[in-house]
Amino acid sequence: MASASETFCGVCETQHVVRDADVWCPECDEGLCSSCVKHHRASRATRNHEVTSVDDYKQIPPTIASINQYCSDHEKRYQLYCSQHEKLCCPLCIMTDHKTCDLMAIEEIVKTSKTSPMFDIIEQSLQDMKRNLGRIVEDRRQNLKKIQKQRQTFQTDIKEIREKINKHLDKLEQEIQQDIQAAEQKVQSQIERLLSKVSDHGESLDELQKNIFATKSFATDLQSFFGCKMFEAEIHKEEKFMQSLIEDVSLQQISLRCRIDDKISDILSMTKIGEISVTTNPPTITLTMDRDKQAQHIVPTTSKTINDINPTLLKKLRY
Repeated sequence: MASASETFCGVCETQHVVRDADVWCPECDEGLCSSCVKHHRASRATRNHEVTSVDDYKQIPPTIASINQYCSDHEKRYQLYCSQHEKLCCPLCIMTDHKTCDLMAIEEIVKTSKTSPMFDIIEQSLQDMKRNLGRIVEDRRQNLKKIQKQRQTFQTDIKEIREKINKHLDKLEQEIQQDIQAAEQKVQSQIERLLSKVSDHGESLDELQKNIFATKSFATDLQSFFGCKMFEAEIHKEEKFMQSLIEDVSLQQISLRCRIDDKISDILSMTKIGEISVTTNPPTITLTMDRDKQAQHIVPTTSKTINDINPTLLKKLRY
Protein backbone atom coordinates (compact mmCIF):
# COMPACT_ATOMS: atom_id res chain seq x y z
CA MET A 1 0.00 0.00 0.00
CA ALA A 2 1.15 3.54 -0.70
CA SER A 3 1.84 5.96 2.11
CA ALA A 4 0.37 9.38 2.73
CA SER A 5 3.90 10.58 3.42
CA GLU A 6 4.51 10.20 -0.33
CA THR A 7 2.66 13.41 -1.10
CA PHE A 8 2.85 13.34 -4.88
CA CYS A 9 -0.08 13.11 -7.24
CA GLY A 10 -0.37 9.49 -8.39
CA VAL A 11 -2.13 10.39 -11.65
CA CYS A 12 0.54 12.91 -12.60
CA GLU A 13 3.31 10.44 -11.76
CA THR A 14 1.92 7.99 -14.33
CA GLN A 15 2.51 10.77 -16.87
CA HIS A 16 6.03 11.36 -15.58
CA VAL A 17 5.02 14.66 -13.95
CA VAL A 18 5.80 15.40 -10.33
CA ARG A 19 3.17 17.44 -8.49
CA ASP A 20 2.37 17.65 -4.79
CA ALA A 21 -0.88 15.99 -3.80
CA ASP A 22 -3.53 18.11 -2.09
CA VAL A 23 -5.92 15.31 -1.19
CA TRP A 24 -5.76 11.58 -0.62
CA CYS A 25 -8.28 9.04 -1.96
CA PRO A 26 -8.27 5.89 0.21
CA GLU A 27 -10.31 3.96 -2.35
CA CYS A 28 -7.87 4.73 -5.17
CA ASP A 29 -4.99 4.49 -2.71
CA GLU A 30 -3.19 7.52 -4.09
CA GLY A 31 -2.82 11.26 -3.77
CA LEU A 32 -4.34 13.77 -6.14
CA CYS A 33 -3.30 17.30 -7.03
CA SER A 34 -5.84 20.13 -7.30
CA SER A 35 -6.19 19.59 -11.03
CA CYS A 36 -6.61 15.83 -10.98
CA VAL A 37 -9.06 15.89 -8.11
CA LYS A 38 -11.49 17.83 -10.29
CA HIS A 39 -11.48 15.02 -12.86
CA HIS A 40 -11.69 12.51 -10.02
CA ARG A 41 -14.88 14.14 -8.74
CA ALA A 42 -16.36 14.38 -12.23
CA SER A 43 -15.68 10.80 -13.30
CA ARG A 44 -18.60 8.38 -12.93
CA ALA A 45 -16.27 5.70 -11.56
CA THR A 46 -14.80 7.89 -8.80
CA ARG A 47 -17.29 10.70 -8.13
CA ASN A 48 -18.59 8.95 -5.00
CA HIS A 49 -15.13 8.37 -3.53
CA GLU A 50 -14.56 10.19 -0.26
CA VAL A 51 -11.27 12.09 -0.24
CA THR A 52 -9.46 13.76 2.61
CA SER A 53 -6.71 16.32 2.79
CA VAL A 54 -3.17 14.96 2.83
CA ASP A 55 -2.51 16.76 6.13
CA ASP A 56 -5.50 15.04 7.74
CA TYR A 57 -4.64 11.67 6.28
CA LYS A 58 -1.10 11.88 7.67
CA GLN A 59 -2.58 11.92 11.17
CA ILE A 60 -4.13 8.47 10.74
CA PRO A 61 -2.02 5.82 12.56
CA PRO A 62 0.05 3.75 10.09
CA THR A 63 -1.63 0.51 11.19
CA ILE A 64 -5.02 2.04 10.34
CA ALA A 65 -3.89 3.63 7.09
CA SER A 66 -2.49 0.28 5.94
CA ILE A 67 -5.98 -1.27 5.87
CA ASN A 68 -6.58 -1.75 2.16
CA GLN A 69 -9.79 -1.68 0.14
CA TYR A 70 -8.70 -4.52 -2.10
CA CYS A 71 -7.93 -8.20 -1.51
CA SER A 72 -4.18 -8.84 -1.43
CA ASP A 73 -4.69 -12.37 -2.77
CA HIS A 74 -7.04 -11.70 -5.68
CA GLU A 75 -6.72 -7.92 -6.23
CA LYS A 76 -10.48 -7.60 -6.13
CA ARG A 77 -12.40 -5.08 -4.08
CA TYR A 78 -13.66 -6.31 -0.74
CA GLN A 79 -17.45 -6.62 -0.78
CA LEU A 80 -18.41 -8.85 2.15
CA TYR A 81 -17.35 -9.56 5.70
CA CYS A 82 -17.15 -13.06 7.21
CA SER A 83 -18.14 -12.89 10.87
CA GLN A 84 -16.98 -16.45 11.50
CA HIS A 85 -13.38 -15.81 10.45
CA GLU A 86 -13.45 -12.03 11.05
CA LYS A 87 -12.10 -11.40 7.57
CA LEU A 88 -12.94 -9.21 4.62
CA CYS A 89 -13.86 -11.11 1.46
CA CYS A 90 -13.73 -10.35 -2.22
CA PRO A 91 -15.89 -12.41 -4.64
CA LEU A 92 -13.05 -14.88 -5.23
CA CYS A 93 -12.45 -15.31 -1.49
CA ILE A 94 -16.07 -16.38 -1.11
CA MET A 95 -15.71 -19.04 -3.75
CA THR A 96 -12.51 -20.47 -2.28
CA ASP A 97 -12.73 -20.22 1.51
CA HIS A 98 -16.12 -18.91 2.63
CA LYS A 99 -18.79 -20.85 0.74
CA THR A 100 -20.63 -21.90 3.89
CA CYS A 101 -19.90 -18.88 6.06
CA ASP A 102 -22.29 -16.18 7.26
CA LEU A 103 -21.47 -13.16 5.12
CA MET A 104 -22.53 -9.55 5.50
CA ALA A 105 -22.30 -6.65 3.08
CA ILE A 106 -19.45 -4.32 4.03
CA GLU A 107 -21.46 -1.27 2.99
CA GLU A 108 -24.01 -2.09 5.67
CA ILE A 109 -21.75 -2.97 8.59
CA VAL A 110 -19.39 0.00 8.21
CA LYS A 111 -22.12 2.63 7.97
CA THR A 112 -22.02 3.22 11.71
CA SER A 113 -18.41 2.20 12.37
CA LYS A 114 -17.36 5.64 13.58
CA THR A 115 -20.37 5.91 15.86
CA SER A 116 -20.03 2.33 17.04
CA PRO A 117 -20.42 1.76 20.80
CA MET A 118 -17.03 0.02 20.64
CA PHE A 119 -15.22 3.37 20.38
CA ASP A 120 -17.10 4.66 23.41
CA ILE A 121 -16.24 1.47 25.29
CA ILE A 122 -12.56 1.66 24.32
CA GLU A 123 -12.30 5.32 25.22
CA GLN A 124 -14.03 4.65 28.55
CA SER A 125 -11.52 1.88 29.17
CA LEU A 126 -8.69 4.31 28.50
CA GLN A 127 -10.16 6.77 30.97
CA ASP A 128 -10.58 4.01 33.56
CA MET A 129 -7.01 2.81 33.15
CA LYS A 130 -5.57 6.33 33.30
CA ARG A 131 -7.47 6.91 36.52
CA ASN A 132 -6.14 3.61 37.80
CA LEU A 133 -2.59 4.64 36.94
CA GLY A 134 -3.11 7.87 38.84
CA ARG A 135 -4.36 5.94 41.87
CA ILE A 136 -1.36 3.61 41.72
CA VAL A 137 1.13 6.48 41.54
CA GLU A 138 -0.48 8.27 44.47
CA ASP A 139 -0.73 5.06 46.52
CA ARG A 140 2.94 4.22 45.97
CA ARG A 141 4.00 7.77 46.86
CA GLN A 142 2.02 7.60 50.07
CA ASN A 143 3.61 4.24 50.84
CA LEU A 144 7.05 5.79 50.40
CA LYS A 145 6.12 8.62 52.77
CA LYS A 146 4.93 6.09 55.34
CA ILE A 147 8.17 4.16 55.07
CA GLN A 148 10.16 7.36 55.51
CA LYS A 149 8.18 8.19 58.66
CA GLN A 150 8.73 4.67 59.96
CA ARG A 151 12.45 5.01 59.31
CA GLN A 152 12.52 8.29 61.20
CA THR A 153 10.66 6.73 64.13
CA PHE A 154 12.99 3.76 64.26
CA GLN A 155 16.06 5.98 64.12
CA THR A 156 14.73 8.10 66.97
CA ASP A 157 14.07 5.02 69.11
CA ILE A 158 17.51 3.66 68.40
CA LYS A 159 19.16 6.95 69.29
CA GLU A 160 17.26 7.10 72.61
CA ILE A 161 18.47 3.61 73.48
CA ARG A 162 21.97 4.50 72.33
CA GLU A 163 22.11 7.40 74.79
CA LYS A 164 21.45 5.04 77.75
CA ILE A 165 24.28 2.68 77.12
CA ASN A 166 28.03 2.90 76.69
CA LYS A 167 30.35 3.21 73.75
CA HIS A 168 29.91 -0.45 72.88
CA LEU A 169 26.73 0.59 71.04
CA ASP A 170 28.65 2.66 68.49
CA LYS A 171 29.38 -0.32 66.30
CA LEU A 172 25.91 -1.84 66.76
CA GLU A 173 24.16 1.45 65.99
CA GLN A 174 26.10 1.76 62.76
CA GLU A 175 25.04 -1.73 61.72
CA ILE A 176 21.36 -1.18 62.47
CA GLN A 177 21.39 2.16 60.62
CA GLN A 178 22.87 0.45 57.61
CA ASP A 179 20.20 -2.26 57.78
CA ILE A 180 17.45 0.34 57.89
CA GLN A 181 18.88 2.26 54.96
CA ALA A 182 19.35 -0.94 52.99
CA ALA A 183 15.78 -2.04 53.64
CA GLU A 184 14.38 1.33 52.69
CA GLN A 185 16.53 1.48 49.56
CA LYS A 186 15.38 -1.98 48.55
CA VAL A 187 11.73 -1.04 48.92
CA GLN A 188 12.26 2.32 47.26
CA SER A 189 13.97 0.71 44.28
CA GLN A 190 11.15 -1.81 43.98
CA ILE A 191 8.47 0.88 44.01
CA GLU A 192 10.40 3.15 41.65
CA ARG A 193 10.73 0.31 39.15
CA LEU A 194 6.97 -0.18 39.30
CA LEU A 195 6.36 3.55 38.88
CA SER A 196 8.63 3.56 35.83
CA LYS A 197 6.69 0.66 34.33
CA VAL A 198 3.39 2.39 35.10
CA SER A 199 4.68 5.57 33.47
CA ASP A 200 5.56 3.64 30.29
CA HIS A 201 2.06 2.20 30.13
CA GLY A 202 0.65 5.66 30.71
CA GLU A 203 2.52 6.91 27.65
CA SER A 204 1.22 3.94 25.65
CA LEU A 205 -2.34 4.82 26.67
CA ASP A 206 -1.79 8.45 25.64
CA GLU A 207 -0.52 7.32 22.23
CA LEU A 208 -3.44 4.92 21.85
CA GLN A 209 -5.88 7.65 22.79
CA LYS A 210 -4.36 9.96 20.17
CA ASN A 211 -4.57 7.24 17.52
CA ILE A 212 -8.21 6.54 18.33
CA PHE A 213 -9.06 10.22 17.99
CA ALA A 214 -7.24 10.46 14.67
CA THR A 215 -8.95 7.31 13.40
CA LYS A 216 -12.41 8.51 14.36
CA SER A 217 -11.71 11.92 12.84
CA PHE A 218 -9.95 11.10 9.60
CA ALA A 219 -9.97 7.39 8.74
CA THR A 220 -12.43 5.79 6.32
CA ASP A 221 -15.36 3.77 7.63
CA LEU A 222 -13.64 0.51 6.75
CA GLN A 223 -10.43 1.60 8.43
CA SER A 224 -12.40 2.67 11.48
CA PHE A 225 -14.16 -0.68 11.62
CA PHE A 226 -10.97 -2.73 11.59
CA GLY A 227 -8.97 -0.15 13.49
CA CYS A 228 -11.49 -0.55 16.28
CA LYS A 229 -10.56 -4.23 16.53
CA MET A 230 -6.83 -3.36 16.61
CA PHE A 231 -7.46 -0.88 19.39
CA GLU A 232 -9.48 -3.54 21.18
CA ALA A 233 -6.46 -5.85 21.13
CA GLU A 234 -4.19 -3.10 22.50
CA ILE A 235 -6.71 -2.33 25.22
CA HIS A 236 -6.76 -6.03 26.12
CA LYS A 237 -2.97 -5.98 26.55
CA GLU A 238 -3.19 -2.97 28.84
CA GLU A 239 -5.97 -4.64 30.82
CA LYS A 240 -3.79 -7.70 31.29
CA PHE A 241 -1.05 -5.43 32.64
CA MET A 242 -3.54 -3.91 35.09
CA GLN A 243 -4.73 -7.36 36.08
CA SER A 244 -1.15 -8.53 36.62
CA LEU A 245 -0.64 -5.70 39.12
CA ILE A 246 -3.64 -6.95 41.07
CA GLU A 247 -2.67 -10.61 40.95
CA ASP A 248 1.01 -10.32 41.85
CA VAL A 249 2.55 -8.54 44.84
CA SER A 250 3.21 -5.24 43.06
CA LEU A 251 0.52 -3.29 44.93
CA GLN A 252 0.84 -4.83 48.37
CA GLN A 253 1.41 -2.38 51.16
CA ILE A 254 5.05 -2.42 52.24
CA SER A 255 6.15 -1.66 55.77
CA LEU A 256 9.42 -1.72 57.61
CA ARG A 257 9.62 -3.58 60.88
CA CYS A 258 12.18 -3.01 63.58
CA ARG A 259 12.41 -5.48 66.47
CA ILE A 260 14.55 -4.43 69.40
CA ASP A 261 16.48 -7.27 70.94
CA ASP A 262 15.09 -8.44 74.31
CA LYS A 263 18.61 -8.74 75.66
CA ILE A 264 19.25 -5.01 75.48
CA SER A 265 19.87 -4.99 79.26
CA ASP A 266 22.72 -7.40 78.81
CA ILE A 267 24.31 -5.12 76.25
CA LEU A 268 27.77 -6.62 76.29
CA SER A 269 26.48 -9.95 75.14
CA MET A 270 24.64 -8.47 72.16
CA THR A 271 25.86 -8.68 68.57
CA LYS A 272 23.29 -6.24 67.16
CA ILE A 273 20.72 -3.74 68.42
CA GLY A 274 17.78 -4.94 66.40
CA GLU A 275 16.58 -6.41 63.14
CA ILE A 276 15.05 -4.73 60.13
CA SER A 277 12.59 -6.57 57.93
CA VAL A 278 10.13 -5.70 55.19
CA THR A 279 6.48 -6.72 55.55
CA THR A 280 3.59 -6.48 53.09
CA ASN A 281 -0.14 -6.03 53.54
CA PRO A 282 -3.03 -6.27 51.06
CA PRO A 283 -3.45 -3.22 48.76
CA THR A 284 -5.51 -0.34 50.09
CA ILE A 285 -6.65 0.77 46.62
CA THR A 286 -9.05 -0.81 44.16
CA LEU A 287 -8.69 -0.61 40.40
CA THR A 288 -11.89 -0.10 38.41
CA MET A 289 -12.34 -1.52 34.93
CA ASP A 290 -16.02 -1.27 34.00
CA ARG A 291 -15.68 -1.99 30.29
CA ASP A 292 -18.39 -4.22 28.89
CA LYS A 293 -16.68 -7.49 27.99
CA GLN A 294 -19.46 -8.31 25.55
CA ALA A 295 -18.69 -5.31 23.38
CA GLN A 296 -16.57 -7.42 21.07
CA HIS A 297 -19.77 -8.90 19.71
CA ILE A 298 -20.99 -5.68 18.14
CA VAL A 299 -20.97 -7.09 14.61
CA PRO A 300 -24.61 -7.86 13.78
CA THR A 301 -25.61 -11.42 13.07
CA THR A 302 -26.87 -12.38 9.65
CA SER A 303 -30.62 -12.64 9.42
CA LYS A 304 -32.01 -15.64 7.56
CA THR A 305 -33.76 -15.19 4.21
CA ILE A 306 -36.56 -17.28 2.80
CA ASN A 307 -33.94 -19.30 0.91
CA ASP A 308 -32.49 -20.39 4.26
CA ILE A 309 -35.77 -21.90 5.48
CA ASN A 310 -36.10 -25.68 5.14
CA PRO A 311 -39.58 -27.30 5.41
CA THR A 312 -40.11 -30.07 7.98
CA LEU A 313 -42.71 -32.85 7.57
CA LEU A 314 -45.04 -32.82 10.55
CA LYS A 315 -47.85 -35.22 9.51
CA LYS A 316 -49.06 -37.30 6.54
CA LEU A 317 -52.74 -37.25 5.59
CA ARG A 318 -54.44 -40.32 4.08
CA TYR A 319 -57.56 -40.12 1.95
